[in-house]
Amino acid sequence: MNEFDILRSPLALVAHRQIHSDAGGATVFCVVLADGFIVECGSDGYSEKRASLLAEAVNGSGPEKFLMARKSA
Repeated sequence: MNEFDILRSPLALVAHRQIHSDAGGATVFCVVLADGFIVECGSDGYSEKRASLLAEAVNGSGPEKFLMARKSA
């Protein structure tokens, strides 16, 4: 499975983004669901593990349940 197949799949993916401001910067970990919804998991020392556990839970319970944008007609 290549990167595009993973992005098109119903899997929940762990991602991170960098925030920069005058007060400093932070790395915020999040989970991206199949319909594009992003669940932020924070920027503390536990955020990466928290995001991984959330993605595992979503993927373990059937990620296709979260494909709200692709309802069949």
